[in-house]
Amino acid sequence: MYLEGKPAPGVGPQDVALAIIKAVFKNSFVNNKVMEFVGPGIVNLTVDFRNGIDVMTTETTCLSSIWVTDEKVEEYYKIHGRPSAYHRLAPGEVSWYSGMIRVDLSKVEPMIALPFHPSNVWTISELNRNAKEILRNVEAEGQKQLENPKLKFRLTDKLLGGRLKVDQGVVAGCAGGTFENVVAVAELLQGKSVGDGDFGLNVYPASQPVILN
Repeated sequence: MYLEGKPAPGVGPQDVALAIIKAVFKNSFVNNKVMEFVGPGIVNLTVDFRNGIDVMTTETTCLSSIWVTDEKVEEYYKIHGRPSAYHRLAPGEVSWYSGMIRVDLSKVEPMIALPFHPSNVWTISELNRNAKEILRNVEAEGQKQLENPKLKFRLTDKLLGGRLKVDQGVVAGCAGGTFENVVAVAELLQGKSVGDGDFGLNVYPASQPVILN
């Protein structure tokens, strides 16, 4: 995984991870392989950002993933009171790979994953342009999976004026509940309200240290 460029404002680790998952899941490009993240773009990512990508690589069907380390990782270990745990990791002078994926971080857009697997990925702009068609296809796939034909799987009823109406937000998990994600949400909501009950928001920090911080 050769990363270059810098993520645009508003693009997070989940967007990068979903873009990668979309590219490699169906063609099994990384199936049972180890994904090694290298390239000049890594220096533009915080450690929390890297972690957010890394924990989602399991959805690609790879065996595992590994990243080069640098000064940011060294600082991260110091912050967490584990300076001796840091080790410099980088490819050898001569390294052999079975394949390469080049990811231009500057071209990654905000993404959304729809049922029934994270590889069913669309850019938010694509969904906004073709929401009815995209959601109808997901409904058709969902209907096939229901054992009881009387049950109806619906997503298009979430459309309002041709746009997808969001009624729930959850910031959670090892990918979403990172310190930086929680802080970003807090800053967005500072002095504001999520409303009177039409929209529900839940935040679940990824760990006890994140909660304490």
